[in-house]
Amino acid sequence: MPPLWLLIVLLIMGVLLVLLVIFISISSVAVTFRLKEGKPLREINLAEMERLKRGVFTIYFSPRHRGLAEEVLNVLEHAWRIVQERFAIDLERFGVALVVPKEGEDLGGVVLTRKIWALWDQIWPVLTSPGLQSLREADKDTLMFIYWGMVHEAMEMKIAKRLYHDRTARWIGDGLAEYMGYTVTSKLTSVVRNEVLARRCQNIQIGLLDQGRSRYDLTKEFLVKRGEKKGETSEQKPTEGISDPGYAVSLAFWLRIAQQHGEGVIKEFWQRLSQRGFPNAQEAARILSELTGEDIWAKLQNMDLREVLQTLERAAGD
Repeated sequence: MPPLWLLIVLLIMGVLLVLLVIFISISSVAVTFRLKEGKPLREINLAEMERLKRGVFTIYFSPRHRGLAEEVLNVLEHAWRIVQERFAIDLERFGVALVVPKEGEDLGGVVLTRKIWALWDQIWPVLTSPGLQSLREADKDTLMFIYWGMVHEAMEMKIAKRLYHDRTARWIGDGLAEYMGYTVTSKLTSVVRNEVLARRCQNIQIGLLDQGRSRYDLTKEFLVKRGEKKGETSEQKPTEGISDPGYAVSLAFWLRIAQQHGEGVIKEFWQRLSQRGFPNAQEAARILSELTGEDIWAKLQNMDLREVLQTLERAAGD
């Protein structure tokens, strides 16, 4: 028979385990995804939505939108496959909550309520155009978020786990995430690709060049926000890249790398970086310098905005 002290320890552990299971089963958290200031938010409880699961994907939807959910899932499968085949990168598990406003309803965002355990997975709401039943009827913003935004968020989350302890690593996080969005839309829908690139060009022209700027420092002007971990904050902006010129500059940086040295360099860069555990941005720049023969850190600190604009404009015609 086990000694009394061992029985007591096992009993305490059993009680703690039961309490933990109960806590997880009843605990939930609300995460706000805000797209427009001053507009109403809709509260969504994932537990009250239907689920469509296939492989690494879970789509949450209301019963009348099953067809739309299947379309979105098909897009994600194609996108993840493209990234895997081109870069040997596994974007891992991903969840989407489809939120379709009623006709005439102008929502500003979503308050997404989910169980504590669900925070371990990426779950992003897709706020579509009102009354949407099929992607064939979707507006540009909806298509941009599904075809470009989803793969962006998945890629950035993967990078953030390794690199976002360093605030200067955003040229890798958002930069490569943007490049994955570009790669996927180039394969699946050039219309969406060109729409995003046009907006990025506008960010550079209006946001920087028209203000008299000629240079941009990705290591000082495009930083990871302190106190913010992707996917865990109380305030999220899934389309935040539309107005910040840093997204456009970092995308142009990776487009130039691929154009001048071949896309295989990006694949090799990520493979080497993944072997370093938790490197900082300057270590990452040294790896890329070894692969390209360029002084990458110096390039990042002195991005020519005219060249950036030209790179983005050419990318739309590729």
